[in-house]
Amino acid sequence: MVAFSRSLPSRFLPPRHPLRFRFRAISAVASLALLAHAAPARASHERPWVADTEGARVVATIDLSEARRWKQALPLKNNRIVLLCDATEQGAGSGNNCLMRLSADQTSKPVASPLTIVWPEGGTEPHVNTSLSPVALAYGTDGTLWLLDGGADKAAPRLIRFDPTSGRVLQTQEIPAEGYTPQSRFTAFAVHGDMAYLADEGGIALTVLDLRRHAATRFFAGYPTSRGHVPLTIDGHAVLGKDGHPLTRDLAYLALETNGQWLYELAPTGPIYRLSADLLNDPSVTPSELMEGVTQWRGTPTVSGITIDDKATLYLTDISEGRILSFDTARHPHILLSSHELVGAGMPRWVPGDAGHSTTGAGELYIPVGSRLLRIALP
Repeated sequence: MVAFSRSLPSRFLPPRHPLRFRFRAISAVASLALLAHAAPARASHERPWVADTEGARVVATIDLSEARRWKQALPLKNNRIVLLCDATEQGAGSGNNCLMRLSADQTSKPVASPLTIVWPEGGTEPHVNTSLSPVALAYGTDGTLWLLDGGADKAAPRLIRFDPTSGRVLQTQEIPAEGYTPQSRFTAFAVHGDMAYLADEGGIALTVLDLRRHAATRFFAGYPTSRGHVPLTIDGHAVLGKDGHPLTRDLAYLALETNGQWLYELAPTGPIYRLSADLLNDPSVTPSELMEGVTQWRGTPTVSGITIDDKATLYLTDISEGRILSFDTARHPHILLSSHELVGAGMPRWVPGDAGHSTTGAGELYIPVGSRLLRIALP
């Protein structure tokens, strides 16, 4: 996590210099500089997180064969699970061994095998994925998976759609030059139809990519909605940098409703912001209309990721205290599960009750924790 962190502004430290705000306008529309101090709409009241009367429960703990830190787990309908390791961990290896495919055996010793990206015959791409820098995975709408490749060996970042059973590449889409900067470091993304939404933590912006037109636009670059404002807290302790100053992170996580209409974005220390995807995809929307369409949805503790179900309930992994939190459309904040093990959680993934894995109608969460995978039934 430290690799993605930055020291907090001086307002969290003993005062030495006058406070300076550094906001950059949305890259696509220079006139947004006039709105740099404009605040998004805010929820008028936030209820405290309350323990759910039923709560969630761990229904399976799967020991993974590779002793490394796993970042994501995406269950498939063919009783397999695709895993992505945290490539920022020292000794994680190349992209060739950061993707794994796991059988859905409900025992503690499932069968794991490397997932190799296979490029079309006769193409110009390499036929092994050692040149990949895998960052995140997302579901496609047709049973395929998307992989966000951060760009190895100074290559441009790109999205890769592939068949998770065979590993065969079906589509590649480089992010156009207007969609990133030299500082860009993408951390999460979501895809719906021809649109992709990417969290650029390094560039402190939201990038929207039109897959059909091969065009990209950067939004909220350097804005308060893209920045972290409080210290990272893990297991009850503030995370400090080498200089002894508290660290924070910027925009890193996204969740998109299944209908593609509402997008949720947040830094690991929150808060969650909610905005209409239509506003991002309509070039006639003015800068002021865009800012007015952003709502501060909910404050959060330090989290390691966010996921969303088909009823637009958000689920978060709280690594400050080791909890699973939920926040529904009625704005009810719940604590679903508390376990110290969760302070080491990766990114959560919700699956529906009919996905072939779930044991409840509400669905399940798949959460990697170090070198283990938790299946958690929701109440």
